[in-house]
Amino acid sequence: MLTYSEEPLEAKPVAAEELKKQERLRDVTLLLQQIVEREEVALKLIIDSLIDVGSINYANNKVHNPPLNKIMKVLVGYIKPVARMVALYWLKKNLPDLLTAWLESKVSFENIVINEEEALTGDLETVPVTKAEGEMFAPKEPINTIPKMNDLT
Repeated sequence: MLTYSEEPLEAKPVAAEELKKQERLRDVTLLLQQIVEREEVALKLIIDSLIDVGSINYANNKVHNPPLNKIMKVLVGYIKPVARMVALYWLKKNLPDLLTAWLESKVSFENIVINEEEALTGDLETVPVTKAEGEMFAPKEPINTIPKMNDLT
């Protein structure tokens, strides 16, 4: 009579492959965080360009009165520094995770679903973190949603 072992033969390699996959995706996230920190000037230029294009499109599509349209475009110039700070803070916080999830979806054969709430808030975990790693990489002080002014310059 044939008997089978309790554990499947491929259980150990799959677990090792999964751990390696998670480790490599964590590496990708860390590298993207470094790129975001290093290329802050390029991010600011991209944000400025997007604010300019978005404000022109918004003023042209939503404000049909020509004098109000011009006033709207002038007001955007005053709001632009604040919008740049908020956008830069959001990008630094969320871009590496969102980009890693997108890249993972491009190289995997499974659909990786990012719902709208995760995309807007950036609260997604592309790679599960063990409890020990979570304690090791946890921030020393609580993360506030509002950035400090000296961190934004």
